[in-house]
Amino acid sequence: MQKKTNSKNSTLPQQNFHDRETKILNIICNTSILLMSIMTETFGNIFATLSKEMINTITTALEPPQASIKGIHKETDNIEKELPKQLREQLLAMKTDIATQLTEKKEKLSSIITDRKFDEGITIVERYKFSLPKLSCDLDERSLFGYITLLQDNDEQFTKMFQELLEWMHNLPQP
Repeated sequence: MQKKTNSKNSTLPQQNFHDRETKILNIICNTSILLMSIMTETFGNIFATLSKEMINTITTALEPPQASIKGIHKETDNIEKELPKQLREQLLAMKTDIATQLTEKKEKLSSIITDRKFDEGITIVERYKFSLPKLSCDLDERSLFGYITLLQDNDEQFTKMFQELLEWMHNLPQP
């Protein structure tokens, strides 16, 4: 006797694979963005500090009038305030770029993403609970900044998860 096939059931495995693939790509994208944001913020802070120190050194050496010194300090403060805005813009540009690259390479990645090692990333993300959408989702700007804040605050649970994800990504099969 032949089993009846339900059209819903026949697409279920494909749907599950697509959901799994989407989660994995989102985890890779979001983790990469967070890693790049750490590096970008670090370089931004170094740049702001160096700029301020160079300006202070120059102003001290030239001994300009007090009004000039105040103006220069105001400019360096403006640079420091402007950097976070620029970093946010860069972060969103990075997210778009990574998502585009992953989409373009999706066909090539599909052949290796079937490896069960990729499931470990989903397991890691599902194991941790935060008051934010999971890293396996397509995160909006607010959620990304929420995770960046957890990193900046050295949140113990998030730091642990992030380290596990970095280790996982490091050991993934390469195309």
